[in-house]
Amino acid sequence: MLNILDEFRRVLDDIMVLAMHKRVVLYGYGYTGRFLKWYASYYHGIEVDYVVSMDMHLSQAYDQEIFRKSLFSFDYKDVKHAVVWLAEPVDEEVTVLMEENGYRKGETYFDFYDAVYGDNVYWEPDLAVADTLKKRKTGKRDIQFLEWLEWKYGCNFLTAIEQKEFEQAGTRGSTYRVTTQKEIFPVLDRCHCIPQPEDAIFDFGCGKGGALVSFLDYGFHKAGGVEYSPDIYEMLKENISSLGLEKSTELIYGDAGELKEELDGYNWFYFFFPFNSTILQRCVDAICGSYQRKKRKIRIIYLVPFWHELIEKSGIFRLTSQFTIETRQRVVDIFESHGES
Repeated sequence: MLNILDEFRRVLDDIMVLAMHKRVVLYGYGYTGRFLKWYASYYHGIEVDYVVSMDMHLSQAYDQEIFRKSLFSFDYKDVKHAVVWLAEPVDEEVTVLMEENGYRKGETYFDFYDAVYGDNVYWEPDLAVADTLKKRKTGKRDIQFLEWLEWKYGCNFLTAIEQKEFEQAGTRGSTYRVTTQKEIFPVLDRCHCIPQPEDAIFDFGCGKGGALVSFLDYGFHKAGGVEYSPDIYEMLKENISSLGLEKSTELIYGDAGELKEELDGYNWFYFFFPFNSTILQRCVDAICGSYQRKKRKIRIIYLVPFWHELIEKSGIFRLTSQFTIETRQRVVDIFESHGES
């Protein structure tokens, strides 16, 4: 785990361990709520018993056990003896709701936003930045690894960039969306990945570097990536420099399809729908060329695998696992090298 995230983890851990052997109510189920639910299970084996959502849309599936805040008004099982984790910014209404139902702050209900961000719950609009590519997130902060790093160290990971804004990429590239530990760790777990000193992972179309940070936090000693857009590559370098991760990363500016010997130091490769099938084919060919130069066990992680057949047709890689994760595009393919073509 990255030392730069120790402070963030300590804040979450200090609250969560107090819920050991107790029922837990998670109040709020946006990204922060989903992150806290995952983090509690992943790191502490604590499962949330009741999820209270502020989302009143009728399109929400009824087979999901999500409650409304009226849950606190019912004498339902042992909910009144549960610990409440507030995953939404606390206002007077929430405070009154907690107190009226007998919960005590810091004892039986906990304000995660206050613990993590204090009074800095909302991002200030960055009116001085005119460049669309460099815009930062506005509005309410979420509680998650990369957002905390962005707040603490001034990085820029979060803001999405639409494909039409990539002038250099044209139709080659895809929309930029950040992926974090919450999405990446379960994938690596399903690969039974326990990074060894000789293991290194490469991200094709690494964007601002969010996945690289997640790989290093998982335990990889080296993570590399290639980015085609010069503007995003500059943000990538700034992010990695701000976090002091230069020695653990290799950042390449250029065309992913033209890489050759640069790939020989890696045995894990990661694609998260970075570009079209033509560029993907060139990347697969480059990986195959690297394998021929340096025989080794190689694994390819392919999220949103539209063109999975391009990898299977290589003759070097075979599909060894296929599963889903909790993202909008759920399917993940895992390929492993199994012999020469």
